[in-house]
Formats: sequence, structure tokens, C-alpha cells
Amino acid sequence: GITRNSIIEIARGLGMQVKEAPYSIDQWRSDVKSGRLREAFACGTAAVVAGIGEVVSTLGSFRIGDGVTGPVSQQLKAKLVGIQRGTIEDPNGWVRKVSV
Repeated sequence: GITRNSIIEIARGLGMQVKEAPYSIDQWRSDVKSGRLREAFACGTAAVVAGIGEVVSTLGSFRIGDGVTGPVSQQLKAKLVGIQRGTIEDPNGWVRKVSV
């Protein structure tokens, strides 16, 4: 399935800088307010890459960017789906053809 490492490998392959670190909800809120955080996404086997437009909690809500899937999320999803479907080269050897 899709793992965080898959997305990280795709991002690095696209020349993106990737940093893994704890990121609190308070930091999310602060970075959205300052404009530093402009988009966010979640990933998983069924969701592939799903943009996060708004975070809602008992402490209130905040919108990320314009509230829609951003261009980086779209680019990562397109690359991953292309690899899965065989329309984009699979540089990591993730895809295996299965005869049925």
C-alpha cells in the first residue's frame, strides 16, 4: 500500500526538500495564520493523496490555503497514480505485473 515513505521518495524524486519532524496542531494553526503553511494532505492506500482544506476540532477550525487541494498535493498524487497505472516510469520497483 501507500506509505509515508512512498510519498517522501516521490517528493524527493521531484526535487522537493523533505523534512520529517513533530508538528503540533498549535504549530499548524500558527503557520496557517502566518502564511507559511499553504497546503497539507493525507495519504493512504484508499485515499492515495487527499488534500486537507480545513482542520476542525473542539478548539475551533482553520482553513489551509484556499481550502482546496493544492498544487504540490496534486503533483504528488498524479505521479503516484501514474506509477500505479503504468503510465509513468516506476523508478523504485514498486509495481509488479500479475497474471490472472
